[in-house]
Amino acid sequence: MPLSTPRIAGVDVVRGLALLGMFSVHVFGAFEPDDSPTVAWQLAGGRSSATFALVAGVGLAFTTGGRTPRVGRGSLTAVTARALSVGLIGLLLGYAANAGGLQVDVILAFYALLFLLALPLLALRARTLACVALALGVVAPFLVHLLRGALPEPAFDGDPTLQDVVTDPAGLLGDLLVHGPYPVLAWTAYLCAGLAIGRLDLFDRRTATRLLTGGLALAATAWLACSLWLLRWGGLERLRQNEFPDATGPHARDEVLWDTPDGATWWSMLSRAPHSTSPFDLLHTLGAATALLAAVLLLTRITLVRRALLPLAAAGSMPLTLYTAHVLFLATGALNGSPDLQYAVLVAGSLLFAVGWRFTRGRGPLEALVAGAARRARDWERRRAQGSPPEPPVHRSERTESQDQHH
Repeated sequence: MPLSTPRIAGVDVVRGLALLGMFSVHVFGAFEPDDSPTVAWQLAGGRSSATFALVAGVGLAFTTGGRTPRVGRGSLTAVTARALSVGLIGLLLGYAANAGGLQVDVILAFYALLFLLALPLLALRARTLACVALALGVVAPFLVHLLRGALPEPAFDGDPTLQDVVTDPAGLLGDLLVHGPYPVLAWTAYLCAGLAIGRLDLFDRRTATRLLTGGLALAATAWLACSLWLLRWGGLERLRQNEFPDATGPHARDEVLWDTPDGATWWSMLSRAPHSTSPFDLLHTLGAATALLAAVLLLTRITLVRRALLPLAAAGSMPLTLYTAHVLFLATGALNGSPDLQYAVLVAGSLLFAVGWRFTRGRGPLEALVAGAARRARDWERRRAQGSPPEPPVHRSERTESQDQHH
């Protein structure tokens, strides 16, 4: 596998790190048996999936022209086909997750809708996209809270499947938009931020430095502001009374700080817990994901570091394949009694497979499948545009003045 450019290597490495972080949360869970938060939840909870979504936006920007957006019908058709393919894989994966009794919350169906909603955003400039991302980070949590009472809740339990598309379409749409663990209405903020970053010159060290500074500032400001509100101004007790009335015992404080509130009251907007979908949560994870990407972009400018991180870059180049494989592996129940060993097997297996496949075959198997669907959709659109029947001839006496000027 040839060495990637610093830009592509950095994006792949960050995607690989996000994958390993999501693996850790799915293996170790959120809380220990004594109700204290796990290290995986404290470090990767919410941040890994947010990084995954942000880097998905960067990749979407790359596939639609990079710094010079290409948003013709062919590109839009290709993105649509890519989204539908990812969604189909996610709905099929839901059967395995439900059969295995997993608490993974498969993210792929949410991604599919996220990509579809991003179609009108592809032509926007980087500055506009950044403003939209920040605005959504502040406003979208309140909209999600409001719409939870208006949109129908899903009738199904667990992850959505193909059957739910037919039997409960309204519930499925409500789940994807507001009720689920990755409400698309709010998570569009991550995709917009990723699109904005992907429209920048990521070869430029100054660009990465500005992203690092801005990301750290946003993450720290959101975290500190929420901490002041919770720990100094009485917000923690308000949150406990309204969202966690049963929280008692030595770890009640940890539960309120780290457990995801149900969103039954407006006080949930004070939470900074992973996946709480509050303004503090969205802005903190948005800043953290941006800062991580920028830091890795700077590090991978160093050839030695880039070589050392090749296994992570290889894993990050095939996230759909490895994400699907890890859900299927967890669904088997193998090594459930030994989470440390289970995580080690997942990480080692993913890295070894990714490096071997990348060296010998190139693109990941599911990535090739999705890319093929997108390519065929683009070719179909091109043929359709070229093969459209010509307009019937118009006599000069029937032409309007504007048509004469055009000709």
